[in-house]
Amino acid sequence: MKIEGTRGYMAPEFQASGLTTQKCDVYAFGVVILELVSGEEALRYVFDEGGGGYKRISVIERAREVMAVGGGELRKWVDKRMKDSYPVEVAEKMLLLGLECVDDDPEKRPDMGLVDGRVSRLYLESKNWAEKIGLPTDFSVSLAPR
Repeated sequence: MKIEGTRGYMAPEFQASGLTTQKCDVYAFGVVILELVSGEEALRYVFDEGGGGYKRISVIERAREVMAVGGGELRKWVDKRMKDSYPVEVAEKMLLLGLECVDDDPEKRPDMGLVDGRVSRLYLESKNWAEKIGLPTDFSVSLAPR
């Protein structure tokens, strides 16, 4: 049986051995969390003016840079479509959770049950924040063409 994966979502140990584990799923989910927070794709390629070729940029690498710099860097990195309509503390906790999920060492990644519980708590925190400042939370938006 041959198992394939999508670049950017495959855990390092899966790429090395081809063996899947639950921790591989946690890794992929961590990438999705980082994509949702940032609005960036898992992997993208940008033209490198100096080298003349293309440079690969990973949402994981960018997330690690954002956390290393700290300060206001998180607000610049969060999906621009969010504007300022989100609690920064929750965005930071989601970023940290995403980074825990994509740790290079599978043993250091949390179990999916723990991830699920933390995401649920963060959702409730953000919902409470929205209710306190009076943001409407009972509508949906579609960006699809009509």
